[in-house]
Amino acid sequence: MDKDTRNAIERATQRARSLLAEDFASQLEGTFDVLRSGRIAETGGAHLSAREEFQREKIVTAIEHKQAVGMSAGDAVADYIRDAAFTTLNRFVALKMLEARELVLECISKGEQSSGYREFCGLAPGVALLPDGAGYRLYIECLFDELSTEVKVLFDRRDPASVLWPKRATFDGLFGVLNAQELAGIWAEDETIGWVYQYFNGQ
Repeated sequence: MDKDTRNAIERATQRARSLLAEDFASQLEGTFDVLRSGRIAETGGAHLSAREEFQREKIVTAIEHKQAVGMSAGDAVADYIRDAAFTTLNRFVALKMLEARELVLECISKGEQSSGYREFCGLAPGVALLPDGAGYRLYIECLFDELSTEVKVLFDRRDPASVLWPKRATFDGLFGVLNAQELAGIWAEDETIGWVYQYFNGQ
């Protein structure tokens, strides 16, 4: 892989990391009362649904575990955000690579117009009527669950880092990054996910 291609992967990785980290930090503060400073409200707000209460419990437990091994409160929250962003990005990178190898139907490259999602909606027509992209999210999560039987560490949605899901604008931005023309040739290359890992974790 030449230097220009690696540079394109680095730019895309850093852009995706920034998008996801800002979104997830905003969700932690605005929805779950978990501040970047490390301050965590004793209980969730009255606005939380039963599902969100369960999600908040998983998030807080994961952050408290990080503190228990020596992280400061602020560092623990930052590390959770990093884990969530890293997990999300790696999953979508893996899906792009699986698409390129024709191991899954097209699912990421055209977003909600992808052939795999259209087929999914054909089997369950009501899915396409769900608001705010909820049907597409359901489709992607079904893919994760199916793939987790083979690649459990990456796609297991029980992982606390899986609790947060990108908001619609972030989702669109992330797909714009991954589907950029300058990256079109990288997805069939086995080393791509290794470069994403390196550039996400590098300074």
